[in-house]
Amino acid sequence: MWNLKHTAAHLYRQYELITCINMFEPWEKKLINGFVLIMFILLMFSSYVYLPTYMDTLLEVITPKTWISPSADSSYVPQRMSSF
Repeated sequence: MWNLKHTAAHLYRQYELITCINMFEPWEKKLINGFVLIMFILLMFSSYVYLPTYMDTLLEVITPKTWISPSADSSYVPQRMSSF
């Protein structure tokens, strides 16, 4: 049976083979992996800051329905604003 460490190592080996960084030197691998990680973090941050409604919709699609609280299922009903 595979544990988490073996699974992570297997996924990292697949990532290395797909991106062909397995033929670089160790310092080059760290540089490329750091760049990829920084780009991924910046993408997630900017998506959360500038596109919050889209990220909420994406999280609703990704997460199972059992994790969503019952209050989230209620629909939004706009209220009429009183005049000043």
